[in-house]
Amino acid sequence: MNNKIYTYILLFIILFSNELKSQDNEIGFFLGGTNYIGDVGPTIYINPFSNDNISGDKENISSGVIGIFYRKNLSNRFAIKAGFNIAEIQSSDFWEGSADYRLQRGKYFKNKIQEFHLGLDFNFLEFETSSYNFEFTPYIHTGLSLIRYNALHYPIGINEAQAYGKDNDLALPITVGIKMKPLNSVVVGLEISAKHSFTENLDGSYPKFNDSSLYSQRPFGSNLSQDWYVYTGITLTYLFGNYDCDCTR
Repeated sequence: MNNKIYTYILLFIILFSNELKSQDNEIGFFLGGTNYIGDVGPTIYINPFSNDNISGDKENISSGVIGIFYRKNLSNRFAIKAGFNIAEIQSSDFWEGSADYRLQRGKYFKNKIQEFHLGLDFNFLEFETSSYNFEFTPYIHTGLSLIRYNALHYPIGINEAQAYGKDNDLALPITVGIKMKPLNSVVVGLEISAKHSFTENLDGSYPKFNDSSLYSQRPFGSNLSQDWYVYTGITLTYLFGNYDCDCTR
């Protein structure tokens, strides 16, 4: 995994070393914190930092996400964005903000997500990437994500979720952010991305398996709402490439 990250960084440095004028492509990184909303722990919508344990012996260490992405600017308003993220999510019924019945239940899980995403950005203000001036805009993003994660369950008598395999599913991102271009070839941003997954088992509450040797506790929680997870973080991209120009002289 570390070798892949080093490869991405090397690619970024190579692209950064090229001096190009008019840019309509971006490659960059996303780095931030995560939180989960579902059938285990608190249901705070945006909470990328640590929660305090009310009781129990589980440490609450902030989970995080790192990603690389490519953005193709189609115009000053629209862009296509594709990328890959590696994230960790976790939650505990012992964390502050959990309902009383969850505190008494005492479930805990940790999961790792690999995510490929493709979607469309919309800028509320015109964002001229080829300009030498300072540029700024709020933006929104949506699309579709393919996620791969640990399939979890709770063995009988154990309140910490255990992995029994891998699973794949889809997620729908709903992202809001702001970005600015302080330099000609650099764009920095801040974004919050809520992901509505199409699974109920990021937390182990609704396991699906055919292995009769796995004795699991009964499913719990609500099956009316699927699991959500949220990324909150910063982006840094480098602009490169030339616009097509139909210029008259």
